[in-house]
Amino acid sequence: MTIWRKIALAAILAVACGCEKEPVAPKQEASAPVPRMQDPAYTNALNNVQKKRRAIASRRRELVEQMEALVARARKALPADATEEQIRNELLNNPRKYPGWREFSRALREMNVRAEKELEESRRLVAARIMKEQEDLSKRGGAK
Repeated sequence: MTIWRKIALAAILAVACGCEKEPVAPKQEASAPVPRMQDPAYTNALNNVQKKRRAIASRRRELVEQMEALVARARKALPADATEEQIRNELLNNPRKYPGWREFSRALREMNVRAEKELEESRRLVAARIMKEQEDLSKRGGAK
C-alpha cells in the first residue's frame, strides 16, 4: 500500500468515525413546566393543609358530640315543648349543671375560624399554582 492510499484511508476513516468534528452539545430547551400534581413541593403543601384540616375537623367533631350530650341533658330537664332558645338559656344560665358549655362553645367558634383560615390558605395555594401554570404556558406559546 502506498503512502497516498494510507493517507486517503486514514482520512476516510477519520471522517467516517467523526474524529475531525467536535461534538456539538444538543441545545437544551427551556425546561417544561411540571404539572401541578407531579410537583412534590405542591403536593406536599396540599397534603399538609389537608392534614391540618382533618385534625381540626376531628377535634371539632369531638366538641360537637360533647355539646350534643349537654343539649340532650338540658332537653330532659325542660318541658317537651321547649324551644331552642329556652334550651340555650338553660345551658348558659346553669354552668354548674352543664359544665363546659361555654368553653365548648368558645372552642368551637375558634376551630371554625381556624378551619376557615386553612381553607383560605389552600385556596390561595391552588390559585397561585394555577396562575404559575398559566404564566408558564403563555411563555411557551400555549399548551403543546
